[in-house]
Amino acid sequence: MAMELLVVGGPSDSWIDAVVAAGKRAMTVAVVEPGQLIDTSSVRVLVGAPPDLAPIITDCPHLQWIQSTWAGVDALMGSVPQNVQVTPLKGVFGQAMSEFVLGWLLALERNIITRANTKHWIPEVEAGVSGKRLGIMGAGTIGSVVATHAAQFGLEVIGLNSGGQSVPGFVTCYSSDNRLEFADGLDYLVCLLPATPETDGIIDTALLTCMNSGAILINAGRGNAVVDVDLIKALRDETLRYAVLDVFTEEPLPDSHELWQVPGLFITSHTAAPTPAQAIPEVFARNLELFLLGEPMVEAMCSERGY
Repeated sequence: MAMELLVVGGPSDSWIDAVVAAGKRAMTVAVVEPGQLIDTSSVRVLVGAPPDLAPIITDCPHLQWIQSTWAGVDALMGSVPQNVQVTPLKGVFGQAMSEFVLGWLLALERNIITRANTKHWIPEVEAGVSGKRLGIMGAGTIGSVVATHAAQFGLEVIGLNSGGQSVPGFVTCYSSDNRLEFADGLDYLVCLLPATPETDGIIDTALLTCMNSGAILINAGRGNAVVDVDLIKALRDETLRYAVLDVFTEEPLPDSHELWQVPGLFITSHTAAPTPAQAIPEVFARNLELFLLGEPMVEAMCSERGY
């Protein structure tokens, strides 16, 4: 029997059984581990992590839809035919990302890390985050949830997106062309941008020097957004007080990399917003229904934008 749905994942991927169960109601299904050879000549749908799917796309002549198990799909760029829909995993990371961002901002601004490790009395008190200005690069579904949660702590939250359009949760939004105006007067900068040619090096010296002295940077989007040498300089000359980097152009970050040795820099090993296992089958089932009905998928990637 021709196999129409191919699920690519490893033995530890707990979401696979639920995806297979949903798919079997409408089509024939097979499961393979990354790199495993299989006849894909009749595959119409692929499900898996972008790096695992990219090498087999050209071997699927009847492919119509790719469901990513990641939010980021940059690993698929250049591999997807124009008539194939790609749906990133959307709408499931907002809570986890909010916890990560606000947890770090509160820990650093309230000096929690230092106080937890000190062996002497520190009577000085900190001002906290209320009334401070937070800029979020990437005012999409994740950014909007983070902005809404941040506002509950008294933060003024502004956003950056491609066109400057208004987004719920943000006081105002700036376009990418106005990134320096966006950065002016920021106390905190959070980057949640996808990896595209337009986001390469968007956080550089020109932008960092627009922020308030002693600002804090958190990058939990993609590593291409930050110019490492500019960030290192900003931390060493105290233009920035702290930086938290969750993502890098090379992952895992080599033990010998200079970033491990920079004062005021915290590295969190791409753990900011882990994928909830139950979210993958839920998103897949929702999109599968649209696919079978021949209706457009509202969460599909726009090839021109790259996300």
